[in-house]
Amino acid sequence: MKRFLTMMLMVALAAMMSGCIQMHMNTEIEKDGSGTMEMTMSLSAVVTEAINEMGTEGMDDDMEEIGDLMKMEKSELEESIKDLDVELVKFEQGIVEERETVQIKLKFKDLENLSLALRSIMGGEDNGLAIVDNGDGNFVLRPYEYDWPPLPEEEVEADEAEDTEEVDPEEMQKQMALMGKLMGAMGELDISMKMTVPGDIIESNAPTVEGRTSIWTINSSNMMSGNTDMEPNIVFSGEGLKIKPVK
Repeated sequence: MKRFLTMMLMVALAAMMSGCIQMHMNTEIEKDGSGTMEMTMSLSAVVTEAINEMGTEGMDDDMEEIGDLMKMEKSELEESIKDLDVELVKFEQGIVEERETVQIKLKFKDLENLSLALRSIMGGEDNGLAIVDNGDGNFVLRPYEYDWPPLPEEEVEADEAEDTEEVDPEEMQKQMALMGKLMGAMGELDISMKMTVPGDIIESNAPTVEGRTSIWTINSSNMMSGNTDMEPNIVFSGEGLKIKPVK
């Protein structure tokens, strides 16, 4: 029974954590297809407390990966991208405005290498970003499924222990109080993604376009609207560019 209640809280935590995250990503692509990607991610003290107390068991894969990333050491990140044409320009961890924060800046040769780096760092499948030839002198930046070797599978230890523990009233009260705090942190959701392309934008699915930059945002006011698709699809001019598109 105690194990069941803990698991129920972790499922609730996984659902609510998305409202307690702040993540900003800014990718700038140069005329040859290289560029930089900066990511700043932070968790409120309430979520950090929950992860520290309960770990990530029971969360969905995305939330587990975010929890792991927040605790990643610089040496681990460097090891994960060492065989790619990606340079770690900046890596900082610390408390910023009372939030546990990690800041990463990568310099990449092309979007395939950046996509591989992000897969190595945060997990995921074979989906990434690519620039393809639109056939009319323009390029399209869009999601792309690469033919990469699979990531090594993690060993999972089976827990065969029977759930025979009784509920500790104090522990249950503590967990319920933590759930209440998480509910109160939902308004902190702040996710933004900026993609800057090297040519004039002809068409973009981003809600906001400023010059050559497409901007997507998710916050507490629009998270329930259904208009939160952050997969970029940007058509831009190929004039004067030296980009080698994927085939």
